[in-house]
Amino acid sequence: MVTFTREVPRNAPVVVRSNSATTGLYAMLLVAVALLVALIVAISAFTIILGSPLLAVIAAPLLLQLYFTVLIVREYQGLLGPQLAADHTGLWIRTGLGRHPETVFLPWQAVDGIDTAKGPVVRIMSSQGETLFPARPHWRVRSLRRRCGTAFVVDGKRSAEPVEQIAHRLHQWATR
Repeated sequence: MVTFTREVPRNAPVVVRSNSATTGLYAMLLVAVALLVALIVAISAFTIILGSPLLAVIAAPLLLQLYFTVLIVREYQGLLGPQLAADHTGLWIRTGLGRHPETVFLPWQAVDGIDTAKGPVVRIMSSQGETLFPARPHWRVRSLRRRCGTAFVVDGKRSAEPVEQIAHRLHQWATR
């Protein structure tokens, strides 16, 4: 049965993990947030001590930048766990980013095809899986559908192994 699940299992026979560059980027974003907070606190303190409204004008764009940086950090949190897992029953695939990305379980009978035809991604086609999303799905799902033709995609730029190898391993499990 095609359904949403809590998370991608980490101990399945096939697990596609994120690469170390993604983890490094996430760490750099966290450092950027910490530095922005320190800068905003320092400017606020000098504004209070010196009574200069000019420093307050500088703090406003920094607060806006902090807001957007925190949004980016929250989106990247979803890239830190495994993107996909598969075993003899089917596959689990993450369909979004954010702090709590959605994960879908697709039994092998619900998978219509697996290919690497649209750039550095592995596309998993599933008409049954697409019915899980409402008429007005989240913007992440709409973006994936527009770019790749499906909501079920493994990003080759963020995975620890090449897309051809991922597709090959999935084809092996699909034919068992």
